[in-house]
Amino acid sequence: MIGASTGLFGAIWAQAELRKVLNTIRAAVLDSELPVPAAHTAFTTDGRLRDPAVAAALRALVRHLVDRTLARAA
Repeated sequence: MIGASTGLFGAIWAQAELRKVLNTIRAAVLDSELPVPAAHTAFTTDGRLRDPAVAAALRALVRHLVDRTLARAA
């Protein structure tokens, strides 16, 4: 789950509620989460994440998703 919000906890709360819905419908959901608080300041004007640690976490989460998807497709 990846989410961004202008506040500190909006993405966290939204991710928790979305996870409940997706689990109820038996969707395949990664255990990993990446909330991005203060999204209005978290990105540069060209859309890049300002915090290198958050950018690295996003890359890792997307890599995990791609790997899992490829493994399920095989």
